[in-house]
Amino acid sequence: MDLTQQWPVPPTTEANRTRARVEYRLDGVQLELDAVDCDSVPFERGDPVRNFPSWRLKRHYDGYHWMGALGASVGFESLTERGCLIELDRTPGVVAIASQPMWIRWTTPDGPREHCPDYFVRLDDGHAVLMDVKPATQMKDDVRRQFDMTAVFAAERGWRYVVYDAESVVREANLRFLGPFRDWASSEELPMLPEDGLPLAEVAALLGVGSEGFAHCYAHLWSGALEADVDQALNIRTIVWQRSV
Repeated sequence: MDLTQQWPVPPTTEANRTRARVEYRLDGVQLELDAVDCDSVPFERGDPVRNFPSWRLKRHYDGYHWMGALGASVGFESLTERGCLIELDRTPGVVAIASQPMWIRWTTPDGPREHCPDYFVRLDDGHAVLMDVKPATQMKDDVRRQFDMTAVFAAERGWRYVVYDAESVVREANLRFLGPFRDWASSEELPMLPEDGLPLAEVAALLGVGSEGFAHCYAHLWSGALEADVDQALNIRTIVWQRSV
């Protein structure tokens, strides 16, 4: 996942000059601050500010996803959010993630508005990324306005704001399959592959004998040291190539 691909910050307007307050939970304590005072709050350590409601015939699937890179479980409210967490789990530089990290409450000329972003991500260089998850097919005008306001809020804090809008059942299935092999990654230098790559079975044979070679190959596909088109179902004929510079 490319966390530099941000939701565009709209031009300054009267609507996005409005004041905002932020409500969050830290160490079990409910806190509230003016937005201008919350820039250095460690939201990545916070507790969720809301629970995932349940009701009969609920269409969304929620739960917790184990983040192997973090050694912690993070909540999700939909399968698209779970897909986002899987992508974050293999994104270099991610050191902490908090689900439902804050309420942002604005006072606007049209009345009060509020929004609870889906995730707060801390990177190893100290940068913060505020994230929302919304399939592209559900990007209605009101949703876009909400994201525009959140983008302005994040920019004023010096944070990045990213909206994850992907929804690929095949990609998620591939990554869920590859994830358990993460610990098989070898520290040995990878063999040079042709520029146009090789079938997965041939790459596995270069990395070890039998199932061990496949495990090493899957581990490197998970980490990104090797690449393949994971939007298509993986099989032994899938072309694998080395990571682009």
